[in-house]
Amino acid sequence: MSTTIPIPTNFALQVNAQSAYFHTSKDEIEKVAKKDGYRVSTEMKMVGETMNIIYYLKKDDIVIRVGYVPDMDKPAYIHYREE
Repeated sequence: MSTTIPIPTNFALQVNAQSAYFHTSKDEIEKVAKKDGYRVSTEMKMVGETMNIIYYLKKDDIVIRVGYVPDMDKPAYIHYREE
């Protein structure tokens, strides 16, 4: 037995996409981002009691911040912003 459920034509869809850099190690991020056409700069910043290595990936009006903490190889966070 199957059931058909009507879908309204005026519905809103919210999508949370995973970043292409989610699985990129801190040893590879600069090389991969430059290959994708981003300008890359780096900042060491203390956040609370933890030192963060923040990579700023910039292209056109998009800035992606990819943050790593010393004990982790993969990003601790990724933040997108349009300027």
